[in-house]
Amino acid sequence: MTKLFFIFILLLSLLGIQHAHAEAAVGAVIGDPTGISGRLGMDGQHSLEGALAYSTGHYEGLHVHATYLWDRARSFATSEGPIELYYGLGVRLIAISKGDRDGEIALGPRAPLGLLYNFTNPNVEIFGEVSLAMDLVPKTDVDLDVGIGVRVRF
Repeated sequence: MTKLFFIFILLLSLLGIQHAHAEAAVGAVIGDPTGISGRLGMDGQHSLEGALAYSTGHYEGLHVHATYLWDRARSFATSEGPIELYYGLGVRLIAISKGDRDGEIALGPRAPLGLLYNFTNPNVEIFGEVSLAMDLVPKTDVDLDVGIGVRVRF
């Protein structure tokens, strides 16, 4: 549990980093996992994203992830504004709370691909994401996370 607390504090501190043109957003994601989601823009093309959530997929338990994103990889024009494609690379940790592996930790890299739409009034973003994750511990396994969410930008 101490490791999870350390990771949670690390994610909170990453969200608190402020750059000259940083834009932060906090909200919720539903799917697998479901919980709190945050994003911190580093510049116009990159951001840090993380979540503190609960996973009900391959492993059930507290889910924490942090990801470096390449924003605006491609934009799709709509009459209301662009829908932006992003991708990233990060790490996922699940404190398993059910099944054969109860009490163990699943840890490994994750690679999300998502779409993001920004509203200007109110200052809100909606997103949908598919993330391929590869658990390296407690055993090597591949998992797919899918979620949709909304975050308020400030």
